[in-house]
Amino acid sequence: MIRPQQKQAKAHKDMIADLKKGDKVITNGGIICEVVKPEEDFIKVKLNDDVTVKVSRDYIAKKIEKSADE
Repeated sequence: MIRPQQKQAKAHKDMIADLKKGDKVITNGGIICEVVKPEEDFIKVKLNDDVTVKVSRDYIAKKIEKSADE
């Protein structure tokens, strides 16, 4: 029971570390945004063309993989 949780936590940690400019992510609050600049403890994300905010790395839920039609 512990091993699958550790495996999932490691995969999430690796995903957060590998984020780069242009990646689309979903925050724990459900906000879909685009990475502008990964920083040490925070990630600058763009909500729309006018709004850029800093989000703590701890609050990135997952990365949205690009589908074939995008």
